[in-house]
Order: sequence, then C-alpha cells, then structure tokens
Amino acid sequence: MAHAYLFSGPRGSGKTSAAKIFARCMNCERGPTAEPDNTCAACVAMLEGTALDVLEIDAASNRGIDEIRSLRDAVKFPPSVMRKKIYIIDEAHMLTKEGANAFLKTLEEPPEHALFILATTEPERLPITILSRCQRYAFRRIAIPVMIERMREIAAAEKIAVEESALAAIAYRADGGLRDALTMLEQAAAYGDGRVDAAAIESAFGSNGREMALRLRDDVLRRDAGAMLRTIEEASDAGIEPATLLRALLGAMRNLLVARIDPDLLARDSAPEDAAEASARAQEIESTTVLPLLRVLTDAATLARGGDARLELEAALLRFVLAGEAANGSAARPPAAPARTAVPPPRPAPARASAPRAAAPRAAEPRDVERRAEPPAISAAPPEPPPKRSGPLTLKAIEAAWPAIRGRLVAAERPLQAALDDSRVLAFDGTTLVIAVAGQTALARFNERASAKVKAAVAEFLEADLNVRAEIAALPDEAEPMTNDDADSLLDYAIERTREP
Repeated sequence: MAHAYLFSGPRGSGKTSAAKIFARCMNCERGPTAEPDNTCAACVAMLEGTALDVLEIDAASNRGIDEIRSLRDAVKFPPSVMRKKIYIIDEAHMLTKEGANAFLKTLEEPPEHALFILATTEPERLPITILSRCQRYAFRRIAIPVMIERMREIAAAEKIAVEESALAAIAYRADGGLRDALTMLEQAAAYGDGRVDAAAIESAFGSNGREMALRLRDDVLRRDAGAMLRTIEEASDAGIEPATLLRALLGAMRNLLVARIDPDLLARDSAPEDAAEASARAQEIESTTVLPLLRVLTDAATLARGGDARLELEAALLRFVLAGEAANGSAARPPAAPARTAVPPPRPAPARASAPRAAAPRAAEPRDVERRAEPPAISAAPPEPPPKRSGPLTLKAIEAAWPAIRGRLVAAERPLQAALDDSRVLAFDGTTLVIAVAGQTALARFNERASAKVKAAVAEFLEADLNVRAEIAALPDEAEPMTNDDADSLLDYAIERTREP
C-alpha cells in the first residue's frame, strides 16, 4: 500500500465517497481488505462519522500555511484505536503555494501510521512535487445509462414513482455527476409530491432545450423554414435562451453523425430510447446533409458569443434551408439566355461566364451600348460549367477580395483580429502575395498566428496557391482610385466566382 493517493476527476463522480470506502478497507478489523464488513466497531464509527482516526479536511477553508502546520504537528501522534490515521483532503487544489510547500515534507516522509487521500477536480493546479509523491487514480464522468439505472434502484427503494423520461431528463442535466443527479431526484420527488415525471422536472429545474432542439432538428432537415421559425419562437416563449437552444441543436446534429459512425459510442452518452431514435433518424439522411449544417451552426455559435444569439441562430438556419431550396429550384428550372456576353478586357482578367446577371439600371455608357448591340446567344442545351480563370489574378481583384477574406478569418477565430487589424494588400507578382501590416508587433502576430490561415483562405477565395508574406508598411493617406478597366476586370472575375459550383 502507498502512503498517499490522489483521486482526480469531475464533480459528482465519487472521489470523496471512494476515499471514505477506502478508509474502511484500511481500518476494518478484518483488514486491510477489499471488502470491509461494515459491522465491526471501526466500520460503524466511520459510517456514522464519529471515527477519531479518520479526518476529513476541506482544503478550500484550511488552505493556508498555519492550518497545514497544525496538520503536520498532529500527524506525528499515532491513531487512538484504529490501524491507520487517515487524512482525506478534499478540494486539494485550493491549497496555497505556501501551504502546499509546508505539506510537502510530511507527504514525502510521513509516519508509518499515516495515510493521505487527496481529492481534487483540478489536478493540474497542484504542484508537480505533490503529484509525483501520490498514486494517482482518475475518476471519469458516469455514463447516462449507468446513472439512470442507479436512480431507478434508489427510486424503487425509496418508493418514489418516477417515469423513465424523467430519469433521462435528470441524467442529461447532471452531465456525468451522479451526486447532482441524486440531488435533483430528491428535489423533484419533493416538488412532485412523491411522483416524478418529465413535466415535474421541467417545472422544477426549467427547460434545457433538448425537446425543442429535437423538434428544430427535424424542421431543419425537412427544410421547413416556417416551422423552424415557429419552433424558435415557441422556445423563446418557454424561457429557453437562444444560446442554450443553439448548443442543444448542435448536440442533436452531432448525435446523428455519431449514430452513423459508432452507435455504441452514442449509447454511452444517451438514454437507450434516445440512442435508438437518433440511430433510426440517422439512417434517413446523408452525412453530406449534416456536415454543412454543423458548419453553419458552429459559425453561429462563435458569433453568438458577442452578439444576438437568436439572430445568429435564425440567420444560420435560414441560410442553410434557403440555400438548399435555391439549389433544388435552380436544378429544376430550364437554362435561361445569358444577359451579356464576354468582351475581351483591356488587360488580362478572368474569362466571363455566359450566365445571366441581374443588375440595377444605370446610365448607358459607350461600352454598354457596344455590348447591347451584340445579339445574345440562345441555346436550348444545359449551360456548361463556367470556364476557369484563363488569365492571371490582378492586384485589384485581390484587393477587392481582401476585406471578405479578412472578415471570414476574424469571424472564425477572434484572436486573429489583432494580427489582421489595419492589414491591406501591398503587392502581388503573380506567385507571392504581400500583405502590409502596421508595425513590428503586428508583423510578429501575423507570422505567428495568421500566415498559414491567410494562405488557406486565399486559396479558398481566389482558387490560387499563392505564397503569402507580410511586410511593415505605412497605411496610405488615400487609396488609389479604381479605373473603369479595373472595375470591369473585377466584375468579370466576380461573375465567374459566383457561377462556380
């Protein structure tokens, strides 16, 4: 047996309870034994909390050097009646640095009769010198089915009438902590006058958004925008925070993917009936439907942290649903005649697609008159995919795309904002894109955090594998005006990009 143990793990996973059981194993009259009899004088005293030789110390309130010195002095005295003098130190990570240093010598060379059991939810906060002197045991979150079964046993023993749906609702709220689950079961039994159902759980603890998230999931997968907005409205009226609903919807979509990949893994995280429902629903959809939805929901969750969560949720879901409708509608419509044909640009630029483009009326220019004079080419055959860029990228096209590239990067990762603030396109030689930043600090941040991500974003937006580097350059007082030729070239490139699948 070791002289010191460290039990670490999430709250409510049984660390302190296991420490007390371990103390009985060590001090039982039949012990040391793995199965204390719980009937001898030592076990009864420990069960009743009257044992003088088993001391439970709360490190959150006894964390200073003076308290640890008192403990160090008391350790020297042998146990009064039991085999071992056992110290259970709860929330051990709350010890101050001075207190931990004072405790270290005692922990390193304790008396033969002393045994220490440290319990903590944050072992990383303990000094490595203490960690290295303990046998470590990691406690884990308790699986949902295990918690449901344990609560069912306790409810039967206590003669509490409880529905299966209520047990599942409690287990989801407990998030792997059985202590929290048992506390909620007790409260719900008192609240429901001895009978616990899902409605009692909702009334006692509020809604966690799970049922609404499942409804919203089905609305989105059916691409029913009206039902989707009504579900969000009902959730809001029921007091469910939009951020909570968004997280619950993300969890529901994640469960669909897990059900397709590994149903056994989903069974650990869900109640049996919920795992079966998700597995059946997952067989009705394709992963290619869920993945884009997960992407837009993740973006919405990122933006919702600093803004209007409901607005971000509705915008993300509408973007997904209406984009699918637009894609299906465009596939069903016959091809239309192009509104304008390609005209050779005055300098190398991307070739124009032969697709229709709706534009607002504006005053006619000679270039427009010349284009209108050309008869449109009408064909009954389906339009071919737009041609790829035939000429090199222009500096002006990259400059126009840079705000969108920068905005996408900052929205995805907020820390990149400091690296990309006041940045602009400085130069482009056909293979290397030079980004101007203002100052040495900005240059260091760009090279450390943003260089690779900018390169990937440029490749995505501009479909060109460019080298990217940053240089320090002063910001211009006034941007160079864009000429008509530059604008026309940029418009050609934008049309081509929007028509690509």
